Amino acid sequence: MKLKNKETHGEIRVLRVVPYHDCPVYIRMIGTKIFMYDLIFKNQMYSSYIVIKPAKGKTKLTKKEIQQGMLLINAGAEATIDTLLGVKLDKEVKRLANIIAGVN
Repeated sequence: MKLKNKETHGEIRVLRVVPYHDCPVYIRMIGTKIFMYDLIFKNQMYSSYIVIKPAKGKTKLTKKEIQQGMLLINAGAEATIDTLLGVKLDKEVKRLANIIAGVN
């Protein structure tokens, strides 16, 4: 049986791959509203995600909303690494990390 190549459409998009304190951080968007990070710290994998819904009456996020989601989840990844390293978080990073964690 010979397989044919078909055009595929993925639900997971890698938005950014960057090192932070020598830890690889992968920022991804899953579907149309889930933003996720995966990072490796001392051979352990850490992961988290947030859900950002489109504005009422809209079906998709705008480019600006996608950019904001990416920055927000990236702040969570950086806060995770800083916490693991024992680095004191500045107020803005702590505020963003609390939003991701669902703390008011």
